[in-house]
Amino acid sequence: MVYNVGISSGWWKVGKDPGLLGMAQKIAGFSATQGIQFTQVDLETTSEFYEPELEARMRRVRSKLGIKAGLHGEIGRFMSLDSSLRTDWEQTHLRLCETLKFAAKFGLIYVNVHLSANELISMIESQQRVYGYSYPVVAPDGRPFTLWIKDKGKETKKELEKHISDRLSGRGDILPEAMKEKRKEDMKTAGYIQEETIKRTNAEIIALAKQSFFLRPADEQAIKEKHQQELERQAKKEGKLKEHIDEEELVERWLNLGPSDFNSYVLDDAEFGAYHIVAAEMKANNDYLWTNIVNSGDSVDDVYYNNEGKFAAAVAAKYLEGHIFAKHRYNTIHLEGMSIAEWLVRKNIHLLLETPEGPEGKEGLYRLFDPLHAYYAVKNMNCPNVRLTLDFEHMLSHKIDPDVKIKQLPGDFGRYVYLFHLGTPIPYFGTAHIPIARGSRSQEILYRWIYAIKKKGFDSGYIIFERGGGRSGGGKTSQEVMEDSVLALRQIAKYLDKDVPPEQLPLEFYGVSEMNEDVYKRQLVAIRDHAWDPLKGVLQIPEEEHTFLSGAAVKANKAEEWKKGKFR
Repeated sequence: MVYNVGISSGWWKVGKDPGLLGMAQKIAGFSATQGIQFTQVDLETTSEFYEPELEARMRRVRSKLGIKAGLHGEIGRFMSLDSSLRTDWEQTHLRLCETLKFAAKFGLIYVNVHLSANELISMIESQQRVYGYSYPVVAPDGRPFTLWIKDKGKETKKELEKHISDRLSGRGDILPEAMKEKRKEDMKTAGYIQEETIKRTNAEIIALAKQSFFLRPADEQAIKEKHQQELERQAKKEGKLKEHIDEEELVERWLNLGPSDFNSYVLDDAEFGAYHIVAAEMKANNDYLWTNIVNSGDSVDDVYYNNEGKFAAAVAAKYLEGHIFAKHRYNTIHLEGMSIAEWLVRKNIHLLLETPEGPEGKEGLYRLFDPLHAYYAVKNMNCPNVRLTLDFEHMLSHKIDPDVKIKQLPGDFGRYVYLFHLGTPIPYFGTAHIPIARGSRSQEILYRWIYAIKKKGFDSGYIIFERGGGRSGGGKTSQEVMEDSVLALRQIAKYLDKDVPPEQLPLEFYGVSEMNEDVYKRQLVAIRDHAWDPLKGVLQIPEEEHTFLSGAAVKANKAEEWKKGKFR
């Protein structure tokens, strides 16, 4: 069993530390001074990969200093693996492919990214078209739904019809040319029927007038009403026919749109529709993610409204899976045409998926943050180089109690964990990153949690302290931002390797050496001699300075003589 201890460099944009100017500097300028052999480089932007002479500098750092490194990828909208918005999906995939390419080039061990970056669908319902505006969306593998859905079953296509109804009826602002032509034909047919009915009405009125030489107004009105009813019946019949054409022919025409047609990316209700269509497909096929995360026989709509957290987690995991196995044009540009899963195995790099932080006002509202749901997502991929990162601060920020959650996790959960991001376990939005003091309650709690994961299969991996701003939040020096966190983590790693249960941790774990027994005995004597000093002057009995010595011994000055030998 090997547990490697390391630290993260931190972000220059946060700390403005000169030691963080450039990727190589983040390793050599900050991390190398902390006495560790592993550093997680925190990436500000993929533009960092294009720093002049970076490859040579990274090679020199590795060879001269012997430091291994991993990489924390970008955070934010353009690293949102759970998004169905076309621009977000494509930018995320581009940046992920680009990051993995340079990670292999620079000899990095892993790339760490967050599982989720977006709120639940219900939190952004105001963005749906019925409320004002909409966005182009894609299927989990990045293709438009017009291509993705072709080989899917009836239930999935039936769900699709709910989300393109405006487009089919002609009420939508965007209508493909094929549909417009069909609509013109329908209008012509309806106009012809109306014109013919009016002609028949007039002819009948004239014929009746010729027969009687006089046409009462009541008779004329009766004829008009008769033909008006006929016109209405015909209109209803035509409406039903038109509706049938919408559901059958026009849906097929829409599905035949090419990936370069803007309309193929547009649903009436954007992400709401995209997530529902994917959910319908997952439910219809008893998809592993739907079965294990949602685990309900309810309809897609019922699950969405009654248990949106699980609904979102299952579909978000499907989008995540789409990125890992997609063969997009960006894979051709950056990964030699391989999928991300293939690239990871070929280049021996790990892609780590981290439980995300819960920003202020979004606690528990991300689409995929529960470690149990993340476990199902990674296990279903069945790729040995895709693993999990656990961050207890992030879990706390999403109102997850690790003591409770860890007990609920499957017995093999630890096998899928590769990395721990650690700091004092406090729930301030997952980004406090307060140093871990040796011998502290925090060190003990972290050991308890990691030990529990170890018992579920975490036999080796990395344990790192994530750099923050120190206890004040504005720390600049290494001592301010690190304190003795590395030493605390080394103690955790040492006793994990020895498989010592939390309740049996020795004094050494807390920074108290057991090798200096004689020193501690002398200290214990001094403590006992002065244990009652705080009580002097407060007791209502005669005080005796000579303690247990007789009067004769006091007169012979034996007390002073014995004091001199007390510490020998």
